[in-house]
Amino acid sequence: MIDVKQAVQIAKAKAAEILGQSSSDLEEIERDSYKEREVWSITLSVPRAEITSLTHLADPVQYRRFLIDANTGELVAMKLREVASQ
Repeated sequence: MIDVKQAVQIAKAKAAEILGQSSSDLEEIERDSYKEREVWSITLSVPRAEITSLTHLADPVQYRRFLIDANTGELVAMKLREVASQ
């Protein structure tokens, strides 16, 4: 079984590997269940890859959820985390 610190390290490493993002910030941690697996749900904020002329209207970061198997440390899923309008 992996602890929360290991899950965060795995999520950050996967963000760097998959998204090419060397910088990410921890936003949320949650223990959850996904497709009958116990997972750590780790939400990271990562800078948007492309800046558009509408940058002032959009959040400059994206939020990604990394679901890490709590027993094996395997990345189970990565999802875009939508932020509710304020």
